[in-house]
Amino acid sequence: MNKKKTVILLSGFCILLFGLLPVAAANDYVTYGDVVASFNAMLNGGNSLTFNAEFDVIERETLPAILDGRFNGGRIVPWYDGLTYNYEDAHGIYGAIYVTENVLQLAQFIMWYYFGVIFTYDNINKGCMEYLSWFTTTATLNGEPLEMTYTPLKKGIGVDIHGDPILWWFNVGALFKPGALEPGTYHLVTYYWMNPMGIFPGPIPNFITPPDDIWFTIL
Repeated sequence: MNKKKTVILLSGFCILLFGLLPVAAANDYVTYGDVVASFNAMLNGGNSLTFNAEFDVIERETLPAILDGRFNGGRIVPWYDGLTYNYEDAHGIYGAIYVTENVLQLAQFIMWYYFGVIFTYDNINKGCMEYLSWFTTTATLNGEPLEMTYTPLKKGIGVDIHGDPILWWFNVGALFKPGALEPGTYHLVTYYWMNPMGIFPGPIPNFITPPDDIWFTIL
């Protein structure tokens, strides 16, 4: 494997998945229970997205849920700029990180090739938990840090785009009850961090996953 290809595949270190909430009926609003359920379900049935073959571009697939010209679904999409959302809905900003056996093997190679560090584990479950501990996500809304919530590590029940079983995953994000976001325009910046095996003094920016920087409106 050449170095260029390895750098592209390094994006496998932090595969972020953003799920969309279930579509509301024409006269329904998204409840806080809907948001919480989707946040916790994520890779066990709560997401809708597609990837390209090399992970250097992530293509997100929006669900057909438009109500009076607004995005109706409660999901504030952190990479789609200029969207408008319903004030009456609950909202969620969140993403998941997962690991497969192939990702673990790639992580072992990259840690040795780039950092001269041997990444070993007694069994695959421990390896997954170590790997997932390397990644964190933060966000600011109108310049103010958001309080991010992390789910416990969860066993996956699906497969990724290559057909590899998702072994473990966790979700991270911010959830808002109906009315928590007042009508107006908001600036959302989401940052992705990593510290593989704690080799750095603290988390560093994940250079494969640059920050998402968008504006959105609540009406």
